Amino acid sequence: MGAPVGKAFLKLMAVLLALWGVGQVLSRRLSAGDADADEFTVATFFGGTERKSTSSSLRRGAVIACCGGVDLDLRSAVLDSEGATLAVQATMGGVQVTVPDTWRVIVDADARAGGIETSVTRPEELPDDAPTLHVHAIARMGGVMVTRGGQPETPTETGSGTESAHTAPRGSSA
Repeated sequence: MGAPVGKAFLKLMAVLLALWGVGQVLSRRLSAGDADADEFTVATFFGGTERKSTSSSLRRGAVIACCGGVDLDLRSAVLDSEGATLAVQATMGGVQVTVPDTWRVIVDADARAGGIETSVTRPEELPDDAPTLHVHAIARMGGVMVTRGGQPETPTETGSGTESAHTAPRGSSA
């Protein structure tokens, strides 16, 4: 009885190791741009990564997490004068995005069997000319969290576990 279980376990471990290896290759191929890039893509499959942006004119970003996690810190970045967009997709994984207190953040949330949480500065507390980041978040059996933080050296602030008033579910207007 023990030998068949042992063989099945070894086969399962071999499959998981192969999936992890394929995930590492995919992550490297799909990720583009460095910390200073004004446009970037961060991808992780069966693993995790941290990325800090120091862009001087951030326009566009994309984050893909599948069976893994991404911690994206945008507190040292400066948005383009026209604002920026960030597409986030979490499938059986998680993404945390930390933004400066001074940014207006608008989240288009589409969650199925997952969650999207936003804890950012309320729009009425910001000046009319505050830089705007539009986040298009998709969570499928995973989670996306967008939080505000002060300076990059300070810890991030977490939310209450509910979507804020300026998170608009897909198909509705904010």
